[in-house]
Amino acid sequence: MSNSIKLNRAALAKQAFEECCSPETTVRYGVKRGRPFWNVESTQFMYVPAFHFTAIRCCGRYLYKAVDEKGGVHTFEAGDCCALLTPIWAELPEGVVRLTVTALNPDGSEYAEVGARTFFRLAPFPEETPPAVCSYTEAARKAYRFAMSQSFVQHWLKYGEPDPSYDLNSYPSKMIGALVEAMLSYASICPEDAADAMRVAVNAADYLIRITPRGDVPLHDLPPTYYLDFCPNPEKYGVISPNWHAANYKMGTQMMIYPARAGRMYIALEKATGDPKYLEEAKKIGQYFADTIEPNGSWFLVRSCATGKPLNENYISTIETLVPLMMDLYIRTGEQIWKDTCDRAVDYMFKTQLPAYNWEGQFEDSPLSTNYMNLTHYAPVCLACYLAQYRKDDPKSIELAKELMRFAEDQFVVWKRPYPWPHATPDGSKPYDTALWHTPAGLEQYGWYVPIDASTASIADGFLTLYKAGCGDLYLAKARALTDQLTRVQHEDGKIPTHWMNTPDAEKNFWFNCMFESCRVLTEMAAYEDTH
Repeated sequence: MSNSIKLNRAALAKQAFEECCSPETTVRYGVKRGRPFWNVESTQFMYVPAFHFTAIRCCGRYLYKAVDEKGGVHTFEAGDCCALLTPIWAELPEGVVRLTVTALNPDGSEYAEVGARTFFRLAPFPEETPPAVCSYTEAARKAYRFAMSQSFVQHWLKYGEPDPSYDLNSYPSKMIGALVEAMLSYASICPEDAADAMRVAVNAADYLIRITPRGDVPLHDLPPTYYLDFCPNPEKYGVISPNWHAANYKMGTQMMIYPARAGRMYIALEKATGDPKYLEEAKKIGQYFADTIEPNGSWFLVRSCATGKPLNENYISTIETLVPLMMDLYIRTGEQIWKDTCDRAVDYMFKTQLPAYNWEGQFEDSPLSTNYMNLTHYAPVCLACYLAQYRKDDPKSIELAKELMRFAEDQFVVWKRPYPWPHATPDGSKPYDTALWHTPAGLEQYGWYVPIDASTASIADGFLTLYKAGCGDLYLAKARALTDQLTRVQHEDGKIPTHWMNTPDAEKNFWFNCMFESCRVLTEMAAYEDTH
């Protein structure tokens, strides 16, 4: 369980605090008549923020007054009603802060209040976090073996069909893609179980191929996002659940990120098995996207299966799914069409999404959102990793990668105490008490602002990737702290729970694909630690 590279945590905690309080290392803040204010719906901040308030033309000075939750008052004056809170940020204690900004008369008296915000001031990376309770490799093996013991996985092994009593089979592209990739990883780290793991992977992928529409239909060769035929009698099998209802409501639509994820799975499976049919499936998916790319370099997020027409104005966040698929296809085949499509999708990120800073959460069971209403960490972390991997020799790209990781940490990481506002359950029946959360942890999205294992793992992977690119020991320390927590929340039977809220209801809301993401990152962290 010991880490091979020793870190000075006291010095790193001091560095983290200084970075959180410096305008030079803050998250991209909004500027009037310039960069957009992305934080209009944000409720917590670790790095010094700025807010968009409306100026009063006759006033040239503004009083900022922040009252912390213990009643302490912190003030400063600025010539801008949208200034960074740098003068008081270092002295603000962790906790709820109530900020008011007041326009001043020339004599210094108060003219009118121009705005107010209430938010939670998060603690930065601390000197100590809970240690791992076992090695990363051991945690991953335990989790994979737990998965293999489950009835829905055994059903794939025995029958080559989805378990009709497992409601998450309603999302075949997402869940089957995650299962296949997990089984490939399982086979590689547990050779004694490799035969069964590979059989599950092949059976699940072959089923997805069988249910993929072919021929003269608009979305031909794209595996479905939603599918209920695996269980023709849902009442009998007890499948009717919020997930089943979500899939039933969205039947006949395709969320376009999921075929791309399935395409990557097929490429990995072709590499593992040598069967060319899986590469052909990936190429068919890739060809659809190459043929339908929009002029801006992205694709509409949701389409009708019947007409192929877009059903919304939201675009795919290309760095999460389409860029990796096209890169995988190009590396595997050397065909120029994939590189050209990849370049256009990357261009979209830099020309459209990065300037807007609208990191929309795109999930098959969640509603689409307008700008800044439901931000998430996934796209910015993916973009940071892309820059650290492919542009690490460019100092500007590395600085941008650091900023993107600061955004992810600022909005979606809790190192110690979480915000105190109760979070409603999906059915609205009762609130979750945030005091019951397991931290440190990563939160998923504004629409489900709770600690999730896959979010914790994804952000840890981002920190590790930037550390490998030479960004400094603080990134490794943060990666370790989050990965260590994965081992701490893991149950004795190997299960890594999805929701870290320490309540019976949260324990029941379990997604295997999230645990598989945790396993992937545990395995990557182990591989790094074992060689350094």
